[in-house]
Amino acid sequence: MSNVLPAGARKEVWRFHRGRFIFVGSLVLLSGALLALLSLLPSVLTIRAQQAALSEATDITLPADPENEKDRGDILRAQALVAQFSPMSSSTAPALEAILAALRARPAGASVDDIRYTTEDGSSIVINGTAANRASISAYREALSADPHFENVSVPAGAFAGTEGGRFSITLTGAF
Repeated sequence: MSNVLPAGARKEVWRFHRGRFIFVGSLVLLSGALLALLSLLPSVLTIRAQQAALSEATDITLPADPENEKDRGDILRAQALVAQFSPMSSSTAPALEAILAALRARPAGASVDDIRYTTEDGSSIVINGTAANRASISAYREALSADPHFENVSVPAGAFAGTEGGRFSITLTGAF
């Protein structure tokens, strides 16, 4: 089959279609970029809102205690994060309620450094931290034992063996 168009006209037709192809391709790429930007926008706004909430939370004034100043800042940051994420968590998340109950039961002489939640072989929460003395650890264990969120509260005997102050680890089990 032979082409009925002369060579010059054929070049013009190909130039027209190539220009159209480049134009449509650029529109597709621009719309993809716009879609990516719009999909990332909620994440950016959430991060900005959290940063604003954290900066507002650090403006809270507490009584000055030089040895616990760093811990107070960490506690304020953690409370701000919990307040920020509470609306996002579902109302059927008993693990979050159990963790918050464990943090509320903490006595004045104890500070929590790490919380681990596992669901292997039943739900358990492990709380690691430091306490000013053995009485603080014992008071924390008793307060957690009285809480209905927890079925079993166990503290290794080594936490009570130290002298004044020291690290502790509390394992909480329950239906959360």
